[in-house]
Amino acid sequence: MVTVSTLVNNSVNNHMSYGAAVSDNKKSKIDLNFQAHDSKKTKNKEGRPKADCLVENTFVNKMKINWDKTTAIPFVHFPRGLGGAPDYTFFEFLQTAKFPYYVGGPILAALFYAGVKKDNMIAGNAAKNVAKHMALGVGLYYLGAAVAKSIISNTVKAARGIDLNQPYVRVIPTSTNQTGVFKKDIEYHKLFESVDFTYWPLLYKKGNTPKEINENYAKIAKKYGIDEDANDVDSTVKPLIKKTVVMARAWQYALTAFYVTLGIGMANQPAWEKSSPDGFKKTVTEGIFGKNVRFMDRLHNTKVMLYNYMIKPFGKSFVEFWKGHSKASSIAGKSVILSSAAATLTALGLLLGSTSGRRHKIENSGTNKIKGEVKKNG
Repeated sequence: MVTVSTLVNNSVNNHMSYGAAVSDNKKSKIDLNFQAHDSKKTKNKEGRPKADCLVENTFVNKMKINWDKTTAIPFVHFPRGLGGAPDYTFFEFLQTAKFPYYVGGPILAALFYAGVKKDNMIAGNAAKNVAKHMALGVGLYYLGAAVAKSIISNTVKAARGIDLNQPYVRVIPTSTNQTGVFKKDIEYHKLFESVDFTYWPLLYKKGNTPKEINENYAKIAKKYGIDEDANDVDSTVKPLIKKTVVMARAWQYALTAFYVTLGIGMANQPAWEKSSPDGFKKTVTEGIFGKNVRFMDRLHNTKVMLYNYMIKPFGKSFVEFWKGHSKASSIAGKSVILSSAAATLTALGLLLGSTSGRRHKIENSGTNKIKGEVKKNG
């Protein structure tokens, strides 16, 4: 009979993660000399980490990491790739592949605005509405993808104690040519980036006993319904974490297809064509960022802009998409909305049900009881 700990011994042991050997010996013989790195205590004079370490997943850190990763695409990864850096990594390849995704949509929307005629009001307004729908489609495309991923990641974090977006810094060797174009010394990754590249060592805490070192694994195990004092708690919970990561990543992309379709459908509704007498541009340029405008007036105009041009049309577009403007569009709208809701409920149900560890009874005596049967470890 196969136990959870046996699965670890077969598939997790001697796991390689980004060039660092991660050895999970049988019966969780933890290396007591291992010390988890603290990002605040392992920085060089330039403020950069000297060793791989977790980064606190705060809003400020997220903004900084996203900014650094985005700006690194044109200023670091592309020059290194085009210059033939000998240590160019697969991570950098994936980052450069995102470039068309970032710029393609906005450029497509901008092309429609470029065709707006100023000397023909009727044609100009028609072209402007098409361009607006196109821009909204691009925006809601990105929003739909973000919402789909957020639903899954927040559910997994709350129910299983796993933060799919937990960032960490990977310190890598720096190589430079005579011009310095190849310089690169850190990369930002996610701890649970994928099932094959989960950086298990960073989950161990600094301590002198297995219980202290396994503190994070014990907290996660409790979320899975496993006794946090169970024997080999880290080895026991790792297969469940791997299964969760696999299912979560798959469902994130599956739900993205539904939510992107919903967003594009809403973007094409007439609700977005209506505007206030002042107009969006005037409200922003003169009412919010204009000179000699009082702070309270700027705040009021910001609220007006958000409500009139975002919240209100967003809600109305949802209703219009549901009702439709013909029998065919009504059926299409209802189908997309209902299928998105059904897919979400299915994803959450399967994800939580399939990854639960409550059916495993793990005893401290070194035995695993599964469905009433007993299997000795080792």
